[in-house]
Amino acid sequence: VHGMIMRNILRRGLSTTITMKGVACEGFGGPEVLKIKEYPIPTYDPKTECLIKVEASALNRADVVQRKGNYPPPKGVTDILGLECAGYLLNNISELKNGAYKKNKRVMAILPGGGNATIAKANKGEVMDIPSKLSFEEAASIPETWITAYQLVHWLGQIKEGDNVLIHAGASGVGTSAIQLVKHAKANSISVCSSAKKISACIALGASLGINYKETKEFSKEVLKKGTTNGHGADIILDCVVGTHFEENLKSLAEEGRWVIYGFMGGSKIPPPKLTVFFAKRATITFTSLRMRTQAYRDKLVAEFAKEKLPQFNNGSLKPIIDQIFSINDVINAHKRMESNDTVSYTHLRAHETLRYLVCSLLLEKK
Repeated sequence: VHGMIMRNILRRGLSTTITMKGVACEGFGGPEVLKIKEYPIPTYDPKTECLIKVEASALNRADVVQRKGNYPPPKGVTDILGLECAGYLLNNISELKNGAYKKNKRVMAILPGGGNATIAKANKGEVMDIPSKLSFEEAASIPETWITAYQLVHWLGQIKEGDNVLIHAGASGVGTSAIQLVKHAKANSISVCSSAKKISACIALGASLGINYKETKEFSKEVLKKGTTNGHGADIILDCVVGTHFEENLKSLAEEGRWVIYGFMGGSKIPPPKLTVFFAKRATITFTSLRMRTQAYRDKLVAEFAKEKLPQFNNGSLKPIIDQIFSINDVINAHKRMESNDTVSYTHLRAHETLRYLVCSLLLEKK
């Protein structure tokens, strides 16, 4: 007991003298509310949790929505932004002082928050080994995006060989991941995007068709036309838009189609739905938010994804897509880049200074 008390005192003592940096919001609003703040090292339960010395993290659309005040973190989760990270597993805090952590296992993790920091706390069930051929930046683009896409395509969409899958925001992180997963399932994907540049990127990844919704308002006609689905429609719709595309999605949906909604980028207001159409098509609509799932659900999903898909990143058959890399100190511009809607897949943050900036080895400072 005495030893346990002394270890707890030592841990508390270290947490008051060694700090970390993280990205948080001072109020809600535009990118200007983002601040790099100093935090104590997170406390954690070593039985179920671990600490990661973060080398890279990704910016998700959810981070932008949280910054605006519309997507609060779950109860008890840090206010630091970031739903994923990649870095070194920390065995103990003392490794931060002498750099010994650099000899540790390289890992990546999906998180409920806290990824845009120099140290992150993760549940052990949500931590994966980084495929040996991937960089930290590439690895940081996998956990949240690819596991979300895997959940949408396989668990909720119940994809089968030959299915037609309509993917909204096809050039997003989840979209580019879903296109590749659909291809590996020997199914066909139709990508809905906002520009020719994004459509080209989706086609290069394996989409059979790209539709520019700004130019083709009635995109259901393209989905149903001969040579695409030949009137059959979309067996699966992956929808992060909803409002503005609702009626066209309903027209596009095949009989016994699965419509999976995971965001409301086009608003949540819809015209009065004709439920008889859903009834006639025997359709299924599923709403999902991975961040709010139980720990058991998330652990099971991560374990299955790691077993089924991680080896394919080493052999090159699955590829993480990176739009641009920023220093954590340039997080405001990273958010502006995300909101420009000109991105293809992911915007990344390095948790340490890149060579384009002054190299800094004092991310964890004594007070």
